[in-house]
Amino acid sequence: MKINNKIVKLLLMASIALMLLSSCEKERGRAIYPYSQPKMSNLRLSVENQVKATDSLFFSVNISDEETPLSTLDVSFATAGKVIYSESIRTKGYESNIKQHGIYIPFTSGLENDKEATLTLTAINVEGSKQIITKTLTIQRPRISSTIYLHYNDLIIPMKQQEDNPYLYVTDEGNYPMQLTGRISTNEALDNSDLIWGNSDSTNEATLISKTDPGFSFDFQDWQIKQITFNIFTFKLGAIGYQKNITINGTKLEASGGYFRASINFKKGQSVEVTGLDDLINTYNRDFFDYDPKKKTLTFLRETGNWEVYYSATYNYMWVEHLNDVAPNAFWIIGHGFTCAPVWNTDYDHDGWSIDNISRMAYAVKVGDHKYQASMYISNTHEWGSFEFEIYSDLGWNKNSGMLLQEGSISGDSEGFAISGSNGLTNTESFIPGYYCLTFDTSAGVGKETVTIKRISN
Repeated sequence: MKINNKIVKLLLMASIALMLLSSCEKERGRAIYPYSQPKMSNLRLSVENQVKATDSLFFSVNISDEETPLSTLDVSFATAGKVIYSESIRTKGYESNIKQHGIYIPFTSGLENDKEATLTLTAINVEGSKQIITKTLTIQRPRISSTIYLHYNDLIIPMKQQEDNPYLYVTDEGNYPMQLTGRISTNEALDNSDLIWGNSDSTNEATLISKTDPGFSFDFQDWQIKQITFNIFTFKLGAIGYQKNITINGTKLEASGGYFRASINFKKGQSVEVTGLDDLINTYNRDFFDYDPKKKTLTFLRETGNWEVYYSATYNYMWVEHLNDVAPNAFWIIGHGFTCAPVWNTDYDHDGWSIDNISRMAYAVKVGDHKYQASMYISNTHEWGSFEFEIYSDLGWNKNSGMLLQEGSISGDSEGFAISGSNGLTNTESFIPGYYCLTFDTSAGVGKETVTIKRISN
């Protein structure tokens, strides 16, 4: 069957006409306005030239368009190429009067004092035509006192401003956790703080928050942290301390309580594999290991089993013991003016007599029948004018099975050593500080013990 060409042409023309009619109907559903441009007038600001971060800036402005209805007033505030505030205000009709509209000026990281900033107002009508007005101001940083406060785990830690970098605040030295959730405030009490830093999308960074918002995430895994820092310019947190990745016989030592520590299985007479310690000759415990200077390797000397190992990056030394041991399995040396590390640290010129700080006591390990050994750096430079220590049977200050040294019980390199009034050891004026190995013999019973002293080094 053949279709007449005239009929086809008529059908095509009818289709086109329907399409044009539909398009016209859609266009008639929207009003079309002639070209015009909004006009802003009588702009007034609450400041002349300078605005303070954390304050509000207020402005008033009249907007009109004689021919086209208004749509929106876009507001932005930018500094250093970064928009730190933006807002879109709905405007209606042919005239809109904005009165005392406030915009908050945030205190953001990287904000320099008296930095130039631009307030931009963009009036837009419904056809998209616009007028833009800009005002140049400077932003002043808020004043922050020389002490701010770190809050974590119900603790409040002062942070002091540094003279060489006024943006940097640092805690006093101590032992801080590798990970914490915290806040930093300008007042010791959060309720009275003008500024509080807390939760951020990035670890070890903070943003300004309210007192009820979450805290920031501080995370320095595998660090022994002595101080925490905060920079009020970058809003970044930092750590001062030591980062170590130490393994002994394949077991990683975890940073905890100011030490890198772990329970390690040793076998008597076998070589010990150590990684992450470069100065092993000064680090190793002379009472537990033998050191081969040619191979730079250690051999374990004591009984096979699990032993607690504590390494301090501060003192570069490795303590080894069983904390639950009591005599006659081991003895505990408690006092002041000594350390087990072979190199003296002036920290030991102060304080002492601790049963809960491993670096302040010595573990006399059993080296044979009724014989015990402890290597110690001993010094009479302590603030109390001497060294003095006693030998206890446990870490509970008990001496029921402890040692009671008597006159005549000291032998070996004993020059300058003396029996103390509590049957321990102290010094005379002829004492010379140094690293000593003390070997105790308890075979004769309590009150009849002896000690042989060997000077190892200066």
